[in-house]
This record gives sequence, structure tokens and C-alpha cells, in this order.
Amino acid sequence: MIAGIHQPYFMPYLGYWQLINAVDVFASADNYNFIRGGWIHRNRILRQGNICYFNVTIDHMSQNRYICDHMIKPLDVGERLGILREYYRKAPNLETGLDVMRDALTCDTLNLADFLFHTISVVCTYLGITTRLVKTSDYPQDPTLRKEGRIFDYCRQLGADTYYNAIGGRELYTFDSFREHGLALGFLECIPVAYRQQAQEFVPRLSIIDVIMNTSQKESQDMLASCRIITERN
Repeated sequence: MIAGIHQPYFMPYLGYWQLINAVDVFASADNYNFIRGGWIHRNRILRQGNICYFNVTIDHMSQNRYICDHMIKPLDVGERLGILREYYRKAPNLETGLDVMRDALTCDTLNLADFLFHTISVVCTYLGITTRLVKTSDYPQDPTLRKEGRIFDYCRQLGADTYYNAIGGRELYTFDSFREHGLALGFLECIPVAYRQQAQEFVPRLSIIDVIMNTSQKESQDMLASCRIITERN
């Protein structure tokens, strides 16, 4: 069984969803430290062809606390949808995209980790991703373990014999160290897919919001295959 483990991001780019789609079980790493300048609470979309951020507001964010120990401030879903309607008013899939975002932003909890898990689940459903979703906080382990050791332990608890990571992990993880723990290792590399945007030139690695607004559901789902897995054999 193949496992993937990653911090929960807010409406991340296509490669994140390709990783979820490529594994059998995906663990949202919600008991990892919050990263202030990262993608946990924000992502990039386009406004009149220019990059801007779409975000949720965190109450007292701190890099010294876990993601699951943070709360978001109450969301005005109508106001958030109004922003997206303004920015994407000419997008071909606007109304469907707004429906998806309404479902994603409407959540009965203000806990950041639970909110992000909800948004990930909603988008997975839209993209036709059937991977089992879990949270790392549901799998207790020794808190003194370093990041790689935590991955080994999570894979053991999940019953996985293979671990996939985003391509950026090649700088952190080695095939040898995973093999020593009885695990095969693979890295997912996203192959950029250019689609029609509300911009003069294509802007890669934007939020999945941009993909959903500008392409049909089938086109979005087909983009999940635009990637490759790098293993020890290739």
C-alpha cells in the first residue's frame, strides 16, 4: 500500500492533488508545526491577470504550535464567494466553481486542521479522488521523533510499504534510508498543464481554485494524470 503524508494546505496547487490521487492513503499532517510564510492558510489566485492571495484568517498564529492547535476566525462565506465571483467573473466554469467553494468554505468548526481537512475532502470529491484521507494526529507516536522518523512510524501504523513525497523531498529523503526501514520511496513530479486563464500569459502553480474556475470538471480530473513518479529504478 502506498502512503502520502503532507501538511494540510489551503486550496493548494494541482501537484498536491496529484499526490493525493497517486497514493492509497493520504495523511494530513496536522500535528506538525504551523508555518507562517507557507501555504497552510493561503494560496495564489488571479485578479485581473495579476497574482493575489486568497486566504483564511488565523487567530494568534504561531510557529511554536501545531496546525491542529490553531483556530481560524469566523468566515463570511458570502463575502469570500463575492470576491471569487468578482475575480473570476469571465471564467467559463464560474458557477460550478462557486458551488465547490461554497461547500469547501462552509464548515461547522473553526479548528484550522479540521477546516482544512474538510476543504481537502470537498475538492477530492469534485476531482473524483477516492484516496482514503486520515489525520496524523489520530496516530499517536513518540513526539521526540524527527521528521523522517515520524514518516517511518506513520507508514508502519498505516500498513504502507511504499511512501510517495512531492518532488521537493528529493533534497530531504534518500532511497537508502527508506529501504533500511522496509519502505520503497517515490517522488511525484508535476508536469505543468497550460490551460486558459484570465491572464495574458499562463501562470503556473496557482491554487486549484484557478483550475476549477477555468476548466470543466472532466478537464480538471484529466489533469491529475499529468505527473510522473520517480523511483529508485528510474
